[in-house]
Amino acid sequence: MVKNKVIIITGNKGEGKTTKLQRVVKLLKKENISMSGFSAYADLIDGDRNGYTLVDIVSSKSIILCVNEPCSTYEKIGRFYFNPLAIKFGQKLLNTNPFEKTLIVIDEVGPFELQNKIWHDSLLHQLGIPQNIILLIVRTKLVDEIIKKFNIGNANIHTLSGDDMEIVNEIKMHFCIQ
Repeated sequence: MVKNKVIIITGNKGEGKTTKLQRVVKLLKKENISMSGFSAYADLIDGDRNGYTLVDIVSSKSIILCVNEPCSTYEKIGRFYFNPLAIKFGQKLLNTNPFEKTLIVIDEVGPFELQNKIWHDSLLHQLGIPQNIILLIVRTKLVDEIIKKFNIGNANIHTLSGDDMEIVNEIKMHFCIQ
């Protein structure tokens, strides 16, 4: 069983999981919490998801993660075509120093990781570094499957209606910040 502290922010598609994550990360930056990882923003065209952009939560550097339209250098997974450079970029962000306590942020973990794709290996790697705290974005309907797949026994689950400061304070306690 995983020994890391795992926090999951959950909600349904399009309900604001990434927006909540963005608020929490902003508050944590003010506390000087060591963190690494990314958020994934939907690229909307006329209200439809045309793809996603991956954004480094520390530097704000971004890269196109996936698009709906075929691209010869991208890999088709599900209905999207994924940019292999963005996958490497995300994996690099998740490959942290195993000796420094870090908050690891992954937006989001879902169907692909359940099929051992995209962030699966990086998440497994991080779950093997017990001093880190892991903050995941997971759709409500997939939370139980993700917990079972990755053998997460100590997850604290937060819904979108919960208080942002509750998540921040939980993370600060792990980092021994009052």
